[in-house]
Amino acid sequence: MTQDEYERRRRRLDEELDAGIELLRAAHGAQARALDLVWMTSPDGPAASPLPLGQSPAAPAPPATAATPVQPARRPAGQLAEEVEAALAQCPQTFEVGDLLPLLGYEPNRGSLYRVLREMVVDGVIAVAVPGEGQRATQYRKL
Repeated sequence: MTQDEYERRRRRLDEELDAGIELLRAAHGAQARALDLVWMTSPDGPAASPLPLGQSPAAPAPPATAATPVQPARRPAGQLAEEVEAALAQCPQTFEVGDLLPLLGYEPNRGSLYRVLREMVVDGVIAVAVPGEGQRATQYRKL
């Protein structure tokens, strides 16, 4: 490698670095403008214009409370199955998991809920009326 070749490659690396930094700055600016727009349109946002780049609001907004009660960390064995059975009494003849959740009052662990439903299918309490596929939920039928 000659001195000229070294200097040419070194200049090209520096130019690529400068171009990369400029792209990163442009992306950061776009993200900051999008965040300002979201802040301005949020219910807790200020009515004035967005803050200049680099400044943040004085205090963050308090987190919104969940619409449904939060599930305790751990439930006793079998309690979810009992709760699902009790909720089934209030469900229509054909139902989906989305129909059960409001009746339960919380959103249980997804895997646990589907395990309980699968066991109920095996036990003959419910049957799969229409199998779920893609974005379509499985429909169950009470027996």
